[in-house]
Amino acid sequence: MGITPFLLQKHAILRTDSQEVIREHVTHYLCPHRMRLFDGPRLASRLSAVSLNQLAIIELEYGANVEIDPVEESNVYLFRITLEGQGAILYADRQVSMVQGGVTVTSPCQRALIQTSPNCHNIIVRVPRHQLEQRLSCRLDQRIDIPILFDHYFPEHYPGTVFLLDTIKYFARITDSLHQQNAPRQQIKLMEEYLYDSLLGLFMNNYSQRLSCNPSPLPHYVKSAKTHIDHNLKQGIELDTLASMVGVSKRTLQYGFQQFVGLSPKAYFTQQRMKSVHQALIDAPRGHRVTDVIMQHGINSPGHFSAQYKEVYGITPVQTLQSNREHTAGNELANVIP
Repeated sequence: MGITPFLLQKHAILRTDSQEVIREHVTHYLCPHRMRLFDGPRLASRLSAVSLNQLAIIELEYGANVEIDPVEESNVYLFRITLEGQGAILYADRQVSMVQGGVTVTSPCQRALIQTSPNCHNIIVRVPRHQLEQRLSCRLDQRIDIPILFDHYFPEHYPGTVFLLDTIKYFARITDSLHQQNAPRQQIKLMEEYLYDSLLGLFMNNYSQRLSCNPSPLPHYVKSAKTHIDHNLKQGIELDTLASMVGVSKRTLQYGFQQFVGLSPKAYFTQQRMKSVHQALIDAPRGHRVTDVIMQHGINSPGHFSAQYKEVYGITPVQTLQSNREHTAGNELANVIP
């Protein structure tokens, strides 16, 4: 057996040496399959699992030389990170090694046998085929004509590998609190859709080129939060309040913004307010001062803001106002911000 501690130890389901017991549990949490035990160490299996609505995360070690043969009805994609040991996935035309730190992906429409060594320790994300195809259809705004086929292997330092492991840890941490708080199914559904969108975008597949021409739509909660921010640039809004308004946790909101907007909610607010001030300075009527515009946007530190503004636009707010044809040099002498 391996020696690496389970990441999902808190969510342990069983330890067993029974082939029938572990097969039944793996069938329940992953997919129906046939299981073959080879010569070598006796089974000493460990299984942990985290379940959301449709998505499941399973950590598994058989502790023996085992071959798994998923049955044809297994309509799930399995994204597998090998944390320790080794194994192999045998397709009709090739063999793919399970290497420590790497990700292997098995697709439901490709027959494959999975072989593991006694110390092979995997953490696996089970994604239902119909859910992933539904998300892809939404992304492309058209029906899916052929099954999604992912590349079979992604190395340890591939961006998607790092993302997947971090997301697994995050989902595992918050699952208990979501269930204890009886979180709305819609909130959990949004988390799953975020992961589905990310898997489609980060892991190469036969739709990757078409997806690159169809940028990922924003999750509903990110889109709604952006709208709230855009409508409150002069008043501002607390992150806790914003997260509550769109129905997700503060951490989920921050994670979603970073993934889909490329900025934190706070940085997005600052960026949009800066743009609003810039446009207001350009459109300001005769007689308006820089301080008038800045204070109207709820900015209480004009000097600090002016420095930030210059970093972005290369000129000061006063210089922007001076570029407005309706203003004269005499008007600008009255402005107090350098």
